[in-house]
Amino acid sequence: MKPLILFILLLQTVWVALAGSSAANAAVLSGLPIQSTAERPALLLELGSTPPSVGEGDKTTRVFTGEVYAHEGDASIQTDKDEISSLHPGFGSWKVSFRFKVKPGFPAKPYTFWARWRQGGDPNVCVQSFEVWAGPDTSRLELRATLSMKPKGWDYAWIVAESPVSLKADDAVIEVRDSGAGHDAKVFDAFLLASPLSVLPTSGTADRPLVLLDLGNAPALALAATEKDPALQVQLGTATAGPGAESVLTEKDEVQVFHPGFGNWGANFRFELTPAIAPGQYRFYARYKSGGEVSQVSQNFTVKAGVKPDEMATRGDFALTNTTPWEYQWLQAAATVTVLPGDRWLEINNTGKADGAKVFDAFLLKLETSLGDWMTAAQAQARNRFLALTKAVPAANRRLIVLDGKGGKDEVLFRGLASDAARPSYEKLSVSYLIGPEAEALSSSLNLPALPAALMTDDHYGILGVLAQPNSEQDVPRFLADPGKGGMMPTPPAVAGETAKPLKGGIPYAWLVGGLQDGLSGVSVFGLDSETVLRPNPGQPYLSLQMMGGEMRAWRVAPTEVNGVADIEANTQHAYGWSRGSGYAQLYLHVDQPTQALLHLKQSGIKTGGWLDGKPFKLADDPNPPAGFSSSPGEQVKKLLKGLTTEGLVATALSVRPEAPQLATLDLSPGWHSLLVKLVMQHDQGQRFYFAGLFADPAGKPLDSIKTQPTDPDADLALNGIAAKLRPLIFVDAPANLPHPGDSLKLRVDMRWHPVLEETALSAPLPRFPAKLRLRLVDYSGNQVAAQEITGLFPGEAEVDFGKVSEPGYYAVYSSLYTPDGKLIMSYPADGFSVVGGAAEQKHRLDKKKLWNNDYYALADGDKSFKQDGGYFSWLERMGIYKSYGSYPGFDPQYRAKWEQAKQRGLVLFADSSGDSAWLNDNQADGQSFINTAAPFTKFFKSTNEIDIRSEPEWQKLREPVHWVQRAKWEYEQAHKQRGDAHYVGGSLVRPGDKEGAGQWFKQVLELGLDHYQDAWDVHAYPQQAPRFGGAIGNGENEDERGVLATYASLGRKNSLPFWLGETGAKAMHGLTGRRWQAEQVAKMIAWVNSRSDYLGIAFCIGHEYDLAYGRIWDYSMGHKPGEAALYTASALIDGLPYRAFDTKDANIQAAYFGETLMIWRTDEAVGNWRQQLVPGKTWVLVDVVGHVQELTVDASGYADISISASPVYALSRDVYERLTRN
Repeated sequence: MKPLILFILLLQTVWVALAGSSAANAAVLSGLPIQSTAERPALLLELGSTPPSVGEGDKTTRVFTGEVYAHEGDASIQTDKDEISSLHPGFGSWKVSFRFKVKPGFPAKPYTFWARWRQGGDPNVCVQSFEVWAGPDTSRLELRATLSMKPKGWDYAWIVAESPVSLKADDAVIEVRDSGAGHDAKVFDAFLLASPLSVLPTSGTADRPLVLLDLGNAPALALAATEKDPALQVQLGTATAGPGAESVLTEKDEVQVFHPGFGNWGANFRFELTPAIAPGQYRFYARYKSGGEVSQVSQNFTVKAGVKPDEMATRGDFALTNTTPWEYQWLQAAATVTVLPGDRWLEINNTGKADGAKVFDAFLLKLETSLGDWMTAAQAQARNRFLALTKAVPAANRRLIVLDGKGGKDEVLFRGLASDAARPSYEKLSVSYLIGPEAEALSSSLNLPALPAALMTDDHYGILGVLAQPNSEQDVPRFLADPGKGGMMPTPPAVAGETAKPLKGGIPYAWLVGGLQDGLSGVSVFGLDSETVLRPNPGQPYLSLQMMGGEMRAWRVAPTEVNGVADIEANTQHAYGWSRGSGYAQLYLHVDQPTQALLHLKQSGIKTGGWLDGKPFKLADDPNPPAGFSSSPGEQVKKLLKGLTTEGLVATALSVRPEAPQLATLDLSPGWHSLLVKLVMQHDQGQRFYFAGLFADPAGKPLDSIKTQPTDPDADLALNGIAAKLRPLIFVDAPANLPHPGDSLKLRVDMRWHPVLEETALSAPLPRFPAKLRLRLVDYSGNQVAAQEITGLFPGEAEVDFGKVSEPGYYAVYSSLYTPDGKLIMSYPADGFSVVGGAAEQKHRLDKKKLWNNDYYALADGDKSFKQDGGYFSWLERMGIYKSYGSYPGFDPQYRAKWEQAKQRGLVLFADSSGDSAWLNDNQADGQSFINTAAPFTKFFKSTNEIDIRSEPEWQKLREPVHWVQRAKWEYEQAHKQRGDAHYVGGSLVRPGDKEGAGQWFKQVLELGLDHYQDAWDVHAYPQQAPRFGGAIGNGENEDERGVLATYASLGRKNSLPFWLGETGAKAMHGLTGRRWQAEQVAKMIAWVNSRSDYLGIAFCIGHEYDLAYGRIWDYSMGHKPGEAALYTASALIDGLPYRAFDTKDANIQAAYFGETLMIWRTDEAVGNWRQQLVPGKTWVLVDVVGHVQELTVDASGYADISISASPVYALSRDVYERLTRN
């Protein structure tokens, strides 16, 4: 093809890529990276024919539009509405210059310069040079600055220059001249000139000035503030090396702290507060940059203050993370720093990991709450003497919280806290000091009698005791040593429930709504059959999960409209098209006499379920819906809906027909009842998720005799408010929480709050209260096996002995708290454990087994959720899996002992050269060294995780097609050089058949010969639907082997390599029954992979992980859930055994033989009977999906009747079963 034609096609491709983001520019430009003021106005130099900011300038921002006046080396210039593009075919270096006519009169000062542009090419080799020229006219321009600036690739970003630009009062023309390399195009949006002080992340006022703690020999911010500004105080500081630092260099505008390579080191900064700053609580900000992987370089800042440099005490401790390596960020701390009367010195101590250097620019304090004048300097000194005794104790299992405020006996309390007798306690205590509104609010919420007060808590926010108004100084150290004896326990304020109100026209006045989750599962994502124990109350917190992440929400009272409609969510926050979503409506009903009620329901979604007093009831299409219920008003559901997958990728789904109105018959005995309705929907973002309910008698007349309320009449609401924050952990005293049949079941129950990603801290500690803990042990069929009740103080821990369980399978543990007189406080979702058989037979056929567990960081965090050293390896052994798809990226020397242990125990691990890192081992020497070090321990090697979908700028150097193939080549060749049996899968793929981004990258590397340096393809998929024998497993044709084969076909080639499903999971959110669906899906996926000769293995991502103990609720983890038992059962009974197809002659029934095991299930929601010919004269057993065994009756003709459903079962002879599960 001719070069001209190629370039025209290139232009078309580039313009398609660029067009998508132009519309978003207006929103982006509204958020300038500065805080300008009328006294320090900014100069915004806009580009484009009609940029949206033109005409929107004000006294703080002056807007001027420019044009291209010269360009050299490019092919063409394109002026769009709000940007100007310079096109160039392929890679090269070219120039483009812009001219702006501005109104003279800007103060003659140094200005900080920003450029906002995007372009093709590796940012590291496409650094641009911007010359800024200015003058009164075009004939008298002067060069004011030459600035080197690195682009962000194809993503727009405001890039700030390191050096200032000087303007003069008579400047009427400004030219910005760009030169530098690029690929295909440079697209310029705007330039910005503003006072260096404009970079401050917030603004102050004359009565509440900001306090800038600046660093450097002649810092620009300090110089810019030399003119009197009542809204800003500037304090200059000094820097010294902290622990682990090699050296400190103070430059003009920053302090650089060095350390060879990656490590943990610190720095200390000291500021004399001259003049003094107002006492109060200050918000803390830090501006710094460093090297290293973002996930590993969190920085800790401890702020100290005092009257003298040698009498400073800790006033705040913060963890901050800069998310842009080697780029400055202003980061705001979550809490405040307290400055007391008389403070004259401030010290900031930094510690944390980084790579090579940390560079600090400045710190900032913003007054949030003034202390007032109630505290004298003498009182402040008393507090400081106490605070000076405290120290950072990160691993402390107790925390002292001192709440300060105006009140009696403060002198006694703080004298006691500063006494010699109290000193030893601070060696083991984490100490927090609160004052002002925060202390007052916490005191009020805990119902404390007075301030100041001292609270002692454990490391899970449980209050151990409170000391307020001590009688003597000696009372304080006694309290510190034993807060239970030396203090009191606050009593939570009483909470009154709402009064029940009768129905009006069959409609309740309100419903309690909440439980919003992505997916079909609803709250059963948290445990087996969670709806059966759910009894929420208004304001009760819950975790609302999304396909990626989640947030804490609360149950709320939703008033009904005249037509009975109530909103679950008036305006959905995101799209549920692919994932679907679910929410709940709860009512507490009271009847005086036996009542049969017809519940008419309609909703905006696609499926409804219900539970009465914890038992499911049947719903059917309503043959005679009430007036207004027969149609679904509102916006019609779109035909094609979108949503996000687990990887954050956009996925589409066809809309499901809205559900017809539903009808249920409820038989109500006299007294109170709990009614729970589950509503599943498929809404787009911004739609209304609603429902309506009406109660009628059997004749269809609306009922008014039923009374309803949204609060639980059986619950102690005050204690429920505490107990609802707990997240119980339950462990069995067995290796990896996996007892064998006949083992003793000693349970350790941790009834305390535990952090999760969406709630890493509580706003207030939790008072302890006396209660009864009731535990019910229930098998997978719902039968209660045993129950125990113990009395204690909660939040707290307990141990319970359940004796022995002789049968394998899954056992759920339901926990509830009751008051000493038997009133319900709170019931919790099920925890549980799997009782598993032996794994000797699996070890014997290990080379044939296809089942792996996936944990890329297993050697670092595999043990975490077990709370046992070696728990991960024990789990692999007890489950019979023995294989881990992942170890830890690179071969970190600290994990060498674990590699040696794995080899000794016969465990198989994948060595991973880079995992989720864009830089690890990305040169030939490092890569070959990694292979050489790992080769003695394993033959399996992989590299970067999900390389095809990495679109962020920092990944593009690694993803450059030629470079990626070169990397694969050196790793592949070195692995095979070291081991003749080496197996290398390279980087894993998510959407290799995508006809746009990911798939096009895969096509490029395939064209360059990537398949010559792979032993197999590693593909990822989290299937939303159950697989079928002979079918695919992914969620679309762009995934799994289909995506790879499609790309080959597009090149006119054929694939010859096998596949791994190297990362997958049975996401509980995808199934209506949550954790039951997950168990069923796990078994089907293992059966599927064993039926495929082109797949070498399947690896379930963090299948071992116990979500609550780890602190992240990722719905594909299976520790303590039925899926874990299903994993063992399929692993033992079918994995690695010869597959033999079985024709059921029924499209709704899937079955196959694996060795001598017959596995069978239905693909619909029906329950049926399957008559199967078996060998007579043998003893046969039927094993359910979680491993429970029962005798299977075989008649004289050798036939057995097997009950089948969507939950797979296994039929095999007793002797084969015992062999497959032997120890």
